[in-house]
Amino acid sequence: VFLVDFVDTCGSRKKRGHGRMLRPASCPVATQFPKKKSARFGRLASTGRDPPRRANTARMGLTVWARELCQAWGLSAKDDRYARPDTCVFCAKFANADSSSFLYEDAELVVFRDWKPAATQHVLVIPKKHISSARALTGTEDAGLAKRMLDLGRRVIGENAAAETSDKKENNNNDAGDVKTRFGFHLPPFNSVDHLHMHAFQLPFVPGWKERKYSVDSWARFAFEPAGETVGRLQREAAREDTKTNSKL
Repeated sequence: VFLVDFVDTCGSRKKRGHGRMLRPASCPVATQFPKKKSARFGRLASTGRDPPRRANTARMGLTVWARELCQAWGLSAKDDRYARPDTCVFCAKFANADSSSFLYEDAELVVFRDWKPAATQHVLVIPKKHISSARALTGTEDAGLAKRMLDLGRRVIGENAAAETSDKKENNNNDAGDVKTRFGFHLPPFNSVDHLHMHAFQLPFVPGWKERKYSVDSWARFAFEPAGETVGRLQREAAREDTKTNSKL
C-alpha cells in the first residue's frame, strides 16, 4: 500500500502541495506553473520573481539521495543551507506567505498544516534553513535542532488536541479521550520535498491505509524514521564527536 501510494503521488501531475518538488527552469523534467496565477504562491512579492517550478517527485528523491551519499563520502561539498525561494517550495512559502497562515513561527522554525492532511491532525515542523533531509543532519550541528523540532511538534499537536477535547467534553461527546500521536521524517528517496520537514500527527490516520505511508514498523524504517530515533541518533553522534575531541586534548 505504501508503494502504491508513493507511485500514485509521483505519477499524478494534477496534485499540488508538498507532494511535488521544485526544480530550476533548466531542469528537463520541470513543468511550468499554469498561466493562471497560483493562489498558493503567486509572484514572489519580496523578489519580483516568478514562482518555482515543479518536477517529478521520484526523480527529486533519487537526486537528493545520490547527492547526500556523495557528500557523506566526501565527493562533493556540503550544502550551504541558504534559502532557495526560486527552487524550493518551502523556501518560497516562507518568503511569500502571510505569517497568519502559520500555526507557529520564530527565527528558526515554522509550523503549518499539511496541504494534504493524512490524519485527524497533520502539521509540518520545518526549519527556515534549507536542509535537504534528515540524513543531512549532523550530530555536532543539528542534535539540538532535531530535538527542538520534536518538542515543538508535540507542543502544537498537544495544544490543538486539548482544545478539541475541551470542545467535545462541552458537547458531551464520549469520543474525547487519550491522544495518540506520531512524529517522523521521510528519508531519501522517499521524501517528497527537498527541504527538511517533520510530520506531526494526531491519530488516527484518515483514511486508515495512509498509516502505511508513515509506518514506524521495522520494515518501513528505510523510508520513514521516527523523530525520536532521529534525535537519539544525532545525540549519540554528537557524544562520540565530543569524546574524540576530549581524547585529543
